[in-house]
Amino acid sequence: MSLSFFRSRVESPGAQQLLQELNETLTGILGHDGTAHVCLDDFHQDGAFFLVGYDDDVPVCCAGVRRMDQKTGEVKRVYARPNREGVGARLMKLVEEQARVEGYKRLVLECREGNAHAIDFYKKQGYVICGKYPPYENDADAVCMEKTLIRL
Repeated sequence: MSLSFFRSRVESPGAQQLLQELNETLTGILGHDGTAHVCLDDFHQDGAFFLVGYDDDVPVCCAGVRRMDQKTGEVKRVYARPNREGVGARLMKLVEEQARVEGYKRLVLECREGNAHAIDFYKKQGYVICGKYPPYENDADAVCMEKTLIRL
């Protein structure tokens, strides 16, 4: 497997293909596609970015970060195709590296209790459960996590 990662527009064909797969996967796990608190325009704002990973010319993973404030980015729409060992971890490492370049000191993200696989994955990447942040503060099944980015 020869992985290459690129900053991409969220409207690109590769990104759209992966986001559709993510929506279908989340619907199978949670009964909804997880887009209630997603605005794809957020990935066009200052300090925001969206990454797509390719194995040769085939898109295999994606993730985006939107700016919450000057020091905090929110990780959104993370997806790696199944049966591709280590791709998700490589993607998250690159997300964190790019977030540092953008000046972020901290990343946050939100999962649902029913998505235990994702919660375990993020814990393995060094994310810890934190207090619920808007707009998730009233969502009983929301699990918010954070990671402080260490300067390299």
